Amino acid sequence: MTDWYYHEPGQGRVGPLSADEMRERYRKRQIARDTLAWHEGLREWQPVERLIEELGLSGVKPDASLPPPVPSRPAAATASHAGPMRAAAPPPSNRTGCVIIAIVLGVVGLFLLGILAAIALPAYQQYVERSKAARTGQAAPPGQTPLPAVQQKVHTFDAERMAETDTLARELVTVTMREFYAANGNTCPDTFEFETIQVRHSRYQGNEEGWFGIEPAAPGGSQCAYAVRFFGLGPEVLDKTLRYEVNISGEEVAIVCRNQTLPSGHLPPHCHVV
Repeated sequence: MTDWYYHEPGQGRVGPLSADEMRERYRKRQIARDTLAWHEGLREWQPVERLIEELGLSGVKPDASLPPPVPSRPAAATASHAGPMRAAAPPPSNRTGCVIIAIVLGVVGLFLLGILAAIALPAYQQYVERSKAARTGQAAPPGQTPLPAVQQKVHTFDAERMAETDTLARELVTVTMREFYAANGNTCPDTFEFETIQVRHSRYQGNEEGWFGIEPAAPGGSQCAYAVRFFGLGPEVLDKTLRYEVNISGEEVAIVCRNQTLPSGHLPPHCHVV
C-alpha cells in the first residue's frame, strides 16, 4: 500500500495516509486540487490535480456545503514547491524509436529516484526522531534502527563542535534563502523549505555529535529571522536558542547571530550577546 503525504499550511507535512483517506479528505474539502502531495517514487511534491488518476479522484466530488481549505501559498510559492511545470506532450509523430528511448529513460530515472528517496527520507526521519528524543529524553521509536547512543552517551561541550554545527546551520539558511526567498515572492522560507533542503542534502541534518533545529521567528528589523536550537553538544546548550537575523540581496545572504538563551562562554564565534 502506498503511503501518501500532503502539505498543510501552518502545520507542514501530514501523513502517512492511504489513498482512501486522501480521497475522503478531498471529498470533505480538507485538501484541494492545488494541495501539494507526495509519495515514494515521486521526484518532488506535486499538486493533487496532477495525481487525479493515481489517487482515483475522477469520480469524487468535493462536498459543496463545506468550506474549501485555506490556500497554502501565493501562486509564486506554489509553483516553487511543485517544481517546474512540464510542457504538454507533443502531438504523436512517427518517431517511434525516440518515444521508446524516452520511455526507457523515464522508467530508469524513476527507479533511481526511488532508490534515492529510500535512502534520503529514512535518514531525515531519523534526524527528526533524534531531535524529538533529545528534547523529551525518550528513546527512539520501536522498529527503527537504533541511533548512535544519543540518550546513553553524555556529551561534553566542545567549542569546536559548537562552531562547526553553527556553521552548518548558517549554510542551510543561506542555501534555503537563495533558493526560495525570491521564488516565493520575497517570502521568508519556513520549516517546509528547510526540510526540503535537508532531505535533498543530508549533510545539513548534522550527526550525533551535533545537530540543530530551525524555526521561523518574528523578523524585527531584518527581512527574516529564525530561532536555532542545538542538540548533541552537551547539557549546557541542549535546546538552548540563538537568533539568526537574515537579510538577502540577490545572491548575497547576511546573517547576524544574537544569543537568546545560551549560557556565557558557550556561544559560537561571531555571535552577539543580547
